[in-house]
Amino acid sequence: MDFQRNDAMLMEILQNRKSITGFLDTIFGFLRRNTDFYHTKRDESDKIGFPKGMRDQILYGAMQRYDPDCLLQTMTAEDGATGDDGAVAPPAIEEVTIESEDLISTKDTILNENPQPQKTIDEQTFSASDYKNGAVFENHCWSQTLKDVELQVRLPKDLQAAKKLNILIKAQQIKVSSKLNTQIIILEGNLSQRIKHNEAVWTIDQNRLIISCDKSKELWWERLFEGDPEIDAKKIDCERYIDELPEDTQATIEKLRFQQLAADKAQSEIQSSNPEQNKTLDRLRSAWDAEGSPFKGQPFDPSIVRMS
Repeated sequence: MDFQRNDAMLMEILQNRKSITGFLDTIFGFLRRNTDFYHTKRDESDKIGFPKGMRDQILYGAMQRYDPDCLLQTMTAEDGATGDDGAVAPPAIEEVTIESEDLISTKDTILNENPQPQKTIDEQTFSASDYKNGAVFENHCWSQTLKDVELQVRLPKDLQAAKKLNILIKAQQIKVSSKLNTQIIILEGNLSQRIKHNEAVWTIDQNRLIISCDKSKELWWERLFEGDPEIDAKKIDCERYIDELPEDTQATIEKLRFQQLAADKAQSEIQSSNPEQNKTLDRLRSAWDAEGSPFKGQPFDPSIVRMS
């Protein structure tokens, strides 16, 4: 079944990001970079994106379709019941599909009408996930969990190779400088807390040096380097990673997952063979646009209706 293949791919992302927050950040980051999901139509002639407010309707409709308290959560407006993966469930609003050639030409037109300077790799800014629970500066940023710290440093154009860098990592100091000219210091500072420097790892990805290290003690840092301004402790996301939960809790989550899959499958089988459910859906469809209906004028989406 398709949902099993999709679950496998999404599970890999969840295990990599380790938390629901990180997982959703990946999903919405993908939509931002690769689709017109975040583009709001300026007028009717705009061929990409969505009218203002419809993006929220899409999200709400998608969440409702899998709400266990919604009787019609797995039924569609056209077929009477979805597959296990919900792939045929109708969107909360009508989406417009555009061929890739049309999309490219449309985007080119928009760019020509509103020319903006393109950012090169060296000028790209840090994303919010790069400094989660940390802080961002002009040429570096840092993020943290309760157990570890990650530092990202933007490298000069002529110093983006490991053989050109001196990277010093001590228990309470980090220094990055040029190997050819030691007077060129890219970043240097005394850490506000100690790290397990012998276990630190670093890599260079495009124009950035990324240093990952474990904290000596499990605590939230107020700053990365001594002298840095304090971060706002109230904004720290204290969500625990899934693989950091106790083993019995992880086992319970996995058990619930399999129970939910079995329940979804059973519900789908019952609905597909239950003519009464289909009759209910037909009545709901006919009443959807009736005078006085609160849903009049909206696209038909039975998943938003709760029935006792």
